[in-house]
Amino acid sequence: MKILMAIDFSEKSKQQVDETLRLLGNAIGSVWLLHVAEPDPDFVGYAIDPPVMRDQVAKRFHLEHIKLQEMAAALREQGVDATALLIQGETGKTIIEQSEKLKADMIVVGYSQHGALYHFLLGDTIKGVLHESARPVLVMPVTS
Repeated sequence: MKILMAIDFSEKSKQQVDETLRLLGNAIGSVWLLHVAEPDPDFVGYAIDPPVMRDQVAKRFHLEHIKLQEMAAALREQGVDATALLIQGETGKTIIEQSEKLKADMIVVGYSQHGALYHFLLGDTIKGVLHESARPVLVMPVTS
């Protein structure tokens, strides 16, 4: 089974990965760990931002890429065929597009109890993936 796992780098991301491996175990053939980075801001003047702003964004993407690569390497050490993907874009739309492009058998997203702001921002992403995906979606609850 080919799994596309959306990772947000919260402190619960490792638990999401571990619980998915525990639940699906030997059924997993390969895993793509996908982190969707924020798209460029959509405001006037961003295109002409000073180089320091662009350097900060590049540094953040580089650190996220390293973290994602480390997570994939840890899975490979456990015998899982894992690939790290860092893609910039709209979260829900990017998850759906990548699941189709990669022909994933299942999408896994993590969910934890948070406040109203979290549910407003990320709850809508999970709902969007659930409604738009032609593939099965496993919403993996993660706890503290």
